[in-house]
Amino acid sequence: MKEKIDVLNLEWSSFPSRDRQMATLICNYLRYMGYTVLEESLFNGYHLLNKYKPKIFFTTNTLGADINFLMIKYASKKDITGVSLVSEGNFKDGKENVDQFLWGWNTDRVLYETLHMQWSERTRTMSLKYYPELKDKIKVSGGVGFDVYKISHNQQKTDFLKRYNKQDFKKIIGIGCWNFGFFYEEDPHYPMIQKKFSADIINRFKEDGKQFNRILKEVIAKNNDILFLLKEHPGSLLGKKSSAIENTEQYPNVLILKNEEAVIDCINVSDFWLVYESTTAIEAWLLRKQTGLLNPSGIDFPRDEIYRGSPNYHSYEDLQQAIHAFYHDGFLPHFHELEKNRRKIISDVMQWDDGLNHVRSGNEIIDLIERNPVQHINKDTIQQLVTRYWQMFEWYFFPVLRFIPKINRYYLRHQKRFNKKELNEFQEKRMKEQIEFYKKNGLAKSDFRKIKCL
Repeated sequence: MKEKIDVLNLEWSSFPSRDRQMATLICNYLRYMGYTVLEESLFNGYHLLNKYKPKIFFTTNTLGADINFLMIKYASKKDITGVSLVSEGNFKDGKENVDQFLWGWNTDRVLYETLHMQWSERTRTMSLKYYPELKDKIKVSGGVGFDVYKISHNQQKTDFLKRYNKQDFKKIIGIGCWNFGFFYEEDPHYPMIQKKFSADIINRFKEDGKQFNRILKEVIAKNNDILFLLKEHPGSLLGKKSSAIENTEQYPNVLILKNEEAVIDCINVSDFWLVYESTTAIEAWLLRKQTGLLNPSGIDFPRDEIYRGSPNYHSYEDLQQAIHAFYHDGFLPHFHELEKNRRKIISDVMQWDDGLNHVRSGNEIIDLIERNPVQHINKDTIQQLVTRYWQMFEWYFFPVLRFIPKINRYYLRHQKRFNKKELNEFQEKRMKEQIEFYKKNGLAKSDFRKIKCL
């Protein structure tokens, strides 16, 4: 007999990416509370929604790619209750900014999910300012992904370095790469960028990327006793050009990672964390790591407020002096002067830093399950059937057709990213850490249901 599923979670990958971290925290909490949850690949989603007929379809992101949007729309048409988070939830006011973060690939401008949970009361207020009709659909869960910094066990630096044969290094500087690829015509996001930014701003970002690369290479070459850990943005599509780290792989004191390690582990093993523009700066602060910016042309470009928590080292000389100061005195120049800014940013961005945002989200899902106890889905239309069976063909037959270059590229980008064994191991590891965290904080199951979203 087919297992009945309360919640079906669909994501792109099984490795501990940004979205996977959030999804598994919530899914594990739901399991802990007695619900049946299945985590699977979004790229077999049409079949899985029909096979399991879940009470809830949950995903961390419905706007970052067309498949995410199409899946939540499909679930809605099938009368399956949809729940979503937001992957990158720190956005600025202004209708254009809100539209980008609220709709993304959703050209219908219809919120198909029953519930959409955002990081902060600040962003919810901005969303409702322009779309007040969504009042009953948008809630504040807090930044779920940030919970991992309260829950996860620290990565051991020695074990980390041994995996990459870099154990001779005692000093590590982490670089959280930005995605400069958006500003190049060959990136599929470029048309959207053209609408948002002027030609002058686009050219400035491109030039900043080139200068970022030049400064970084000079610093790497002059500090061969320091390992530079370059963590690429998970959404970058143009290789090292996107991350502005071309030709850095030639240096023996460089380690380039993209999806091989979670960003939390990369930050944790680093002595300090350097970015051009990234919410990972907040993650570094939560791990009690100092942060700096490398903004060659200055800090006055369109961005969120996170940059106010880190000093900027705009040139090779400036950055080299900061590195020397850190390893001599233990402090990045001017970092401690910005402590007040960082406290405000953390509150504005993630709402709560108690490690329980995944519980708030999970409780909303539990409420929906209790209100919708019957599993029922509508029949597919002819078009939906064609779409479903084509995706099934891709999922089950593309792995044996990889000798065809186009199919191999699809396989590497989508199907290879999802490995059940890898996911199961991650689920089990995180569940042990979550249970330890719950016990450490004296939380019983009866206490959890009192922790609510706004």
